[in-house]
Amino acid sequence: MKDISKAAPASLNDPLPIQLGRQARAARIAKGLSIRAAAVQLKCSPRFMLQLEQGKPTVRMDKVLQTLEGLGLQLGVRALEENGTGVVAPSNAQAEARARQNLHDERLARAHDRISARLALREVSPGDIEKARSQVRKWADQQICSQWYVDRWTALLAGSAREIASRILQLEKEDAKALFQNTPFGFLVREYLRA
Repeated sequence: MKDISKAAPASLNDPLPIQLGRQARAARIAKGLSIRAAAVQLKCSPRFMLQLEQGKPTVRMDKVLQTLEGLGLQLGVRALEENGTGVVAPSNAQAEARARQNLHDERLARAHDRISARLALREVSPGDIEKARSQVRKWADQQICSQWYVDRWTALLAGSAREIASRILQLEKEDAKALFQNTPFGFLVREYLRA
């Protein structure tokens, strides 16, 4: 794997997402891949590739690491030291951003718990279930998100409302967290988040 600190010219004064984006773009071009071809090869969406290369700061880290590895790059971390006295603590802004993200993740999980309960009680209409399935088909047809999301949500949405509820409630915590970030039940989640 290449050391990304040497792979492409980037100012160390640029924010990290911008530096990563430049490195990813340089590696993709060096491999002779278009954004679409790289996305297919790396099993992510062209939209994700574009956002990564543009330095979007909110792209998912697991997908960033997977994509960088697929491009032959490796991300490293080193501790910052302040005048040799030790590691610099995260800034208040970083801590606040983490806290906001954790709160958002918890709210998404609660919203999906409510959806699961309503599915189990057959309070979600067949039309709403079909709307969610249609959203997943749209993701697949338009390659809006990675195949992992399409495959997982297709499997989750198979069968009756009770079967769907059961599968959602049985998700592993990390899978649930990822899946709830990109949910075909967005129309119901928005309703619950407003409440």
